[in-house]
Amino acid sequence: MKDDRNAEVFIFEDTFFFTTRVFIKRVEGDRVALTVTPLLRKFAVLGKRIYLKYRSFALPVKVVGKSGDEIMVTLPELNPEKPVGDRRSARVRPSHIHPVRLYIEVNGEKREFPVEDISEGGFSITAESSYLDKFIGREVGVHIEFPVEVEEVKGTARLVNVQELENGKVKMGFEMFIEDADTVKVRFYVYSRIKEILRE
Repeated sequence: MKDDRNAEVFIFEDTFFFTTRVFIKRVEGDRVALTVTPLLRKFAVLGKRIYLKYRSFALPVKVVGKSGDEIMVTLPELNPEKPVGDRRSARVRPSHIHPVRLYIEVNGEKREFPVEDISEGGFSITAESSYLDKFIGREVGVHIEFPVEVEEVKGTARLVNVQELENGKVKMGFEMFIEDADTVKVRFYVYSRIKEILRE
């Protein structure tokens, strides 16, 4: 089993929570087969909601099957009215084959930046540190084009975190302010990308 298929499972009980590492064995539609450990077999009760953390996202999943060497969980259903999972922070890296195109207004003109990750609440980009002064303490216009038909969103964003990288570059995280209808578009993209990532 490849190391990059490692995941974590979290189970919350009344007085404690249990966590363990598992492997993603396979994905069948909205179902994910995970390896099972002795304690996971004990705590992962059929019908129980548990949490699956994989790469940059954690999702509430439901245990729908158990056997000697695996448990089967289902992904949450996509509901346009609610975030994917319990929070707006399920972050996904866009596909290199079908990239997300993101433009930020800099000095009155749109500039494209490569997207590191995106969630319903915001996105991260990597750029030269010289851009920091253009983003700190102000809202900037953003325009995002998704690789599905003509889906795009427009709104504003505010810089909320900065990570210094090598060679004078920084990773900048932005909080996004967009219309509810556009939030649903981002939600659909994040959900479809989660399923793609699980199958990779």
